[in-house]
Amino acid sequence: MVRVPVLYIFAAFIPALMIAGLYFFDHSVAAQMAQQNEFNLKNPSAYHYDLFLLGVMTLICGLLGIPPSNGVLPQSPMHTRSLAVLKRQLIRKKMVKSAKEGIKQNATKSEIYGKMHAVFVEMDATSKRTADKDLENLKAAVMKHDDGENGTDGKFDPEKHIDAHLPVRVNEQRVSNFLQSLLVGCSVFAIPVIRRIPTSVLWGYFAYMAIDSLPGNQFWERLLLLLIPSGRRFKVFEGLHASYVASVPFKYIVKFTMLQFVYFLICFGVTWIPIAGILFPVLFFLLIAIREHVLPKFFPYEYLKELDAAEYEEIAGVPKEREISDEENDDDFSDSEILDEMTTHRGELKHRSVSLTERQHQVYPHDASEM
Repeated sequence: MVRVPVLYIFAAFIPALMIAGLYFFDHSVAAQMAQQNEFNLKNPSAYHYDLFLLGVMTLICGLLGIPPSNGVLPQSPMHTRSLAVLKRQLIRKKMVKSAKEGIKQNATKSEIYGKMHAVFVEMDATSKRTADKDLENLKAAVMKHDDGENGTDGKFDPEKHIDAHLPVRVNEQRVSNFLQSLLVGCSVFAIPVIRRIPTSVLWGYFAYMAIDSLPGNQFWERLLLLLIPSGRRFKVFEGLHASYVASVPFKYIVKFTMLQFVYFLICFGVTWIPIAGILFPVLFFLLIAIREHVLPKFFPYEYLKELDAAEYEEIAGVPKEREISDEENDDDFSDSEILDEMTTHRGELKHRSVSLTERQHQVYPHDASEM
């Protein structure tokens, strides 16, 4: 047996602590993202139990010399989303239809909610008691909005409010996790085949996983927000947008986003250093001190709470009303607005066919000269 110097044994503690810390960090973030409130999970979270189990597995795997298993990003949240009930959109469609029919018939709020409740119970195959609990927020949204007599702001919008309050159903089970662990164990016997997989295929797989996790990521959405010209930024408020866009001044959004982007480049750059690359988890641990002691000195508490939130509320868009002064005429449009009307999202010119009525009212140059 090869004798390992005592100095090397103690020196191995440094990378071991870094790797173990990275495992716990990665697992904690993955667990929280996979159990967000939007998934409407019924079983309570058990973070302390998970961390204890991960610690035991890491210790045993370290003594055996095999890599431990833990929750990772973005596979864990994607796994939760993949277990979501797919007929939610069908339920939503029929609930919206029943609500609109009730509004056309001038039904009361209770009758409108009753129609949607009946559709939900019928299609979800659940008990009325469970449906009452799941639709509690939707019922409150229906009852608290008026009939639009005092303005459109208080009017109940079936599509907007059903989208916001219709619960997401996730098939919570242990079969998929067990099969995943079983396949990981079987992969040990498939190492000769796995070695034949080209490196480019693996890089493509990881790139796909990373790109697929970008939609809904607040950091990515804020980066895209920075690319929008200031004159066109009002378009964001016309569509469904995050709450921080309206509550946080744009200069603070820029400062926070650029800080994250620079720190991301630093973390990525450290991984390319041959010797110090193993120490890059230290940068993650430093974020705790930076968040608690450094950032509050540069950002107001309420703004920092919005920008650094684990999840944020989405607000329905409101069309912007143009204010036209006496000095401003109706033809004062920017070039970008004109191009938006003339081109598609790919930059191609829109083809617009002229109707027979418009063709009859058109005046051509030779017709004008005869007149």
